[in-house]
Amino acid sequence: MKGLKYAILGHGFIENDLAWNVAMPNPATRSVQDAKPIWGRFPSYSVLISHPTEGYILFDAGPALEDDAGRRPAPMDDIFPLYIEREEFLDRRLAALGLSVEDISLVLCSHMHWDHSGGLGFFAGKSAPQRVLAPKDDYTFGLTHTLAPYQVADDCAYFRENYLFPNLDYTLVDQDQPLCEGIDLILLKGHTPAVMGMVLHLESGAVIFPSDAIGSQSNYNGRYPGIISDSLGFQKAVQKVRALQRKLGARLVFPHDAEQFAGLKQAPYFYE
Repeated sequence: MKGLKYAILGHGFIENDLAWNVAMPNPATRSVQDAKPIWGRFPSYSVLISHPTEGYILFDAGPALEDDAGRRPAPMDDIFPLYIEREEFLDRRLAALGLSVEDISLVLCSHMHWDHSGGLGFFAGKSAPQRVLAPKDDYTFGLTHTLAPYQVADDCAYFRENYLFPNLDYTLVDQDQPLCEGIDLILLKGHTPAVMGMVLHLESGAVIFPSDAIGSQSNYNGRYPGIISDSLGFQKAVQKVRALQRKLGARLVFPHDAEQFAGLKQAPYFYE
């Protein structure tokens, strides 16, 4: 679609055991019984879409302010420490482009894990309720698994307080659907009960953002993620995206692939 473009808004880095991203990355053997965990550093980012008729659309929102400084429960912070500068949070990333939350017409939240949904808190003071689309099965799963304040789900990625932001107008998505001209939404199982991916049909070609359903090239090559709710669902998600990639001749942009991220151009650059 002519005029459709997107920019990468980097939100610092998350460090954690690689086993959360790729299951059993360094398993012990009889000959090497003391194999050690691998500590890794992985990008966090959102995608700002400039649409010629729909305005600015945001895919994911990054972490919440102070997610690196004690806002999150201690177990989550210990397992997934966040390293981010103040200028890297969503509000400042938008400001660097001459924008604010007032300019965002719609937020697409791929799933409710803290590093994708926390930045929704920046819309609390917006003059009108912020429209948000999120996958129904993921939203409800995370909500029911974090009923008590500061309760954390078993995978240490859902956080109750991220469900309590005011001024958000949610629509829950339960099927693949076109969002508008040039943008399609796809649901992918496995990582959670449902992750909402996105397909952009740029003038230069299609780009697929599978979000954490396929977190990296290693996962796309068939390596299961450590955070997984449905192993068969993960296999089907990879098959679904492969078929779509072949059909469209699409490029893939993974959410937590450090090697790929190092080669991506960030805002203020726009891909189109």
